Amino acid sequence: MLVGLLTLSSAQARQDRPAPWVGKRLDGGPCKGGFPTDGPYDYLNKSHQTLYNMIEEFHFTESVAKLIRGSSSTPMGDIDFVLRAIPNHHPALNSATTFSLRHKRYPPGEKGLPAECYLQRAINFAPRDPFPAKLYGYYLHEKKRYKLALQANLEAMKLLPNDAMLRYNTGLLLVEVKQYKKAMEMARPLYDAGLDLPGLKNKLIRAGAWEFTEEEKAQYRKYLEARQSQSEVSEEDKEKYRAYLRERQAAKQRGLADPNDPGAAQQAAAADPNDPTAGPLSQATTDQGIDAAVTEQ
Repeated sequence: MLVGLLTLSSAQARQDRPAPWVGKRLDGGPCKGGFPTDGPYDYLNKSHQTLYNMIEEFHFTESVAKLIRGSSSTPMGDIDFVLRAIPNHHPALNSATTFSLRHKRYPPGEKGLPAECYLQRAINFAPRDPFPAKLYGYYLHEKKRYKLALQANLEAMKLLPNDAMLRYNTGLLLVEVKQYKKAMEMARPLYDAGLDLPGLKNKLIRAGAWEFTEEEKAQYRKYLEARQSQSEVSEEDKEKYRAYLRERQAAKQRGLADPNDPGAAQQAAAADPNDPTAGPLSQATTDQGIDAAVTEQ
């Protein structure tokens, strides 16, 4: 049925350009897949929208997109059909990526290919479409292929230079490959602009690579001073506690039950609402070595 629909539509929708299979699978094997009956078509070319709607109606239902069940085949069988015809179909690429991330190894007998094959083909087919490159970087990051992920992100940044999340994730990858200076260069503008994701900053601090501003150092010193003043116990309070200890000891000697210990409440460490580590600047400053880092800088 669908083959007939595609053939009837070919007079209106012609091939945008070739879409060969390129690149390698993560296991080292070549990416080799089938080719569409018609097409391939660029997902960004909305003049083919009627054709896209027909393909999606038969092969990319909601159940297929969510990987619940297939429409004409298995979920990946239908997704493979969509991506052969429309290599950079964004939702289908996203579903293929989700499927591959769910499975450490591609299930034997499952139709289709690992996500890296569809993504590399899409990038080669539609080099001006930033979605496949960005998704490829995310996918490789999740697969812990950090160097490859960094390359993919840097390519995506050429198309999306102001994408904050892309820059943030690229910073995380730079930390993973120990390019701390470049990671810091990526991170500083993000946090100066108010980014409220402390993960990248935390990693840089733990690596000893975060460059504290004078304002940050002053804020932390102020917090330490306030904490120190709060921790000081007056001589009067000390004497009261000594008296309590003497009373408790005497009670034990008389065989009486131990009264409620007022010292327990004093020893319990309550969360300090003035602690700057509660905010994005400071969540990282709880790491060991922060005092030395501030002092040295």
